Amino acid sequence: MEENITVQTQVAFHNLNGLIRGIAMDGRITKSEFDAIKSWCQTHDGLCDEDPFKSLHSEIIEKIKTGILGSEEIHEINDILNRYAPEFEEKDKVKADLHFLQGICYGIMADGDINKYELNLLQKWLDDNYHLSDQYPFNEITEVVKKVIDVGKIGHEEYNFLVQYFKEFLKID
Repeated sequence: MEENITVQTQVAFHNLNGLIRGIAMDGRITKSEFDAIKSWCQTHDGLCDEDPFKSLHSEIIEKIKTGILGSEEIHEINDILNRYAPEFEEKDKVKADLHFLQGICYGIMADGDINKYELNLLQKWLDDNYHLSDQYPFNEITEVVKKVIDVGKIGHEEYNFLVQYFKEFLKID
């Protein structure tokens, strides 16, 4: 696999892994979250010329082709991701973790809602990955999440602040 394609497939893998984690955080899977996974598949279709990405991609498509995405399917997708993880290991663990974090944030936003439970789970992930504390945007996201959690509720102002920040981080319009 050419170097550029390798990097692209690694990034795509870690983004998907984080996306699935973010989607599963609140314990419910909505149509828009299903659509986010479907969109990931469509977006990365061009990387499917060679294995292992080709096989990973087809297994993910197989899991979502019924249009049903529940906790069982999420569990099965996690099993697939765990099985392929060694194939997409990045030399730079920090970059891999930041790509994963980007996926988590996208997964949290995929249903159009950011709730306190998801933020607490995100905070736990941030705490568990403190080795990233001096990395941008990890350090900034940690600050933003802590600020909202410290308020104690996600009111209109806090919600808009988080949405705007996540969109900037994810480069979404």
